[in-house]
Amino acid sequence: MKKAFVFSLFALLLLSGCVSQSAFDLKARETETLSGQVETLRAQVKDLSSEADALKQDRDSAKQENEMLKAQVNELSRKAEKAEQLEKATQTYQDLQKKLEKEIQQGQVQITEMKNRLTMTMVDKIIFPSGSAEISKDGKKVLDKVVSILKDVKDKRIQVEGHTDNVPIVSMLKKRFPTNWELSTARATEVVRYLQEAGGLDATLLSASGFAEYQPVADNNTDEGKHKNRRIEIVLLPLLK
Repeated sequence: MKKAFVFSLFALLLLSGCVSQSAFDLKARETETLSGQVETLRAQVKDLSSEADALKQDRDSAKQENEMLKAQVNELSRKAEKAEQLEKATQTYQDLQKKLEKEIQQGQVQITEMKNRLTMTMVDKIIFPSGSAEISKDGKKVLDKVVSILKDVKDKRIQVEGHTDNVPIVSMLKKRFPTNWELSTARATEVVRYLQEAGGLDATLLSASGFAEYQPVADNNTDEGKHKNRRIEIVLLPLLK
């Protein structure tokens, strides 16, 4: 009886050992399988990371290309706008040349165009009587021709500049115009008022300046030079931004 019990216990222990080994082997196989899955997942993660990096590089490249395209579009738009403005300025120049052809031929008006500046230079006697700041009848006719062109100009400032020779103001005129500063400024202002009130030009585009004798275009030591220096200039300039 005692021997049978010992044998049974030994058999039970042996059987228990076999079950533990099987479980261990099963767990080992599961661990190996999981390790393989982990390696596979790591490889997939690595591949996905590489794809993500590639996509990021593509996105950055696309962003850079987009920025470059935007810059090119802006540059082309700027050039197109500049070309359009130049075309308009040139057309205004040609229209003024045609409208004032008679005065240009007689040497009373000169029109020049340089970069963004178009200038009409008029000898003073075509607009004003000698020593006066009141526009003459003939002067109004000339300015009416100018208005017929400038009324369509909306993208330029119109600055009227008065200039004199270096001869001081004398006689009765000195009471009204103590110096050439007052005379040149009064003449420029009178032209601006005519362009606005009679010509209907936009007052916000107009300005008047007097320069007296301090911006001569010729030698004041000769009568011809003084004649050229006594002038009114109507200047078209870019709008202030």
